[in-house]
Amino acid sequence: MIIVDKSDIAGTMRDAAGPGWNSLRLLVRDDGMGFSMTETTIDPGAVLSLQYKHHIEACYCISGVGTVTELDSGAQHAIHAGILYAPDAHDRHEVRVTGNQPLHLICVFSPALQGDEVHGPDGSYAAPS
Repeated sequence: MIIVDKSDIAGTMRDAAGPGWNSLRLLVRDDGMGFSMTETTIDPGAVLSLQYKHHIEACYCISGVGTVTELDSGAQHAIHAGILYAPDAHDRHEVRVTGNQPLHLICVFSPALQGDEVHGPDGSYAAPS
């Protein structure tokens, strides 16, 4: 049984951050589950251009409002509490927070994240080692 209290991982290697975002890595590769789970917040006004070349992800919105844009097609989708989005084909996408509160997401990645990844210049995480 794995039990994680997010207050125990705040400020550790599992507390990753970059410009406009913070991500607590609740489950990581070393936990042996085959996927990772994060609690991610994106700051009001932030715009993140992302493409997970080596991972697939699913994000479930807990609170906040924003949009996710599929950069290849230009299709935009509203994000708010209760919405899940999953760039399942390594899609280039942009997440934009449009409200005055952070966007609060629970995200699952496969393969599992190591825990300390941050986005590279192309918006992706490095390939798993």
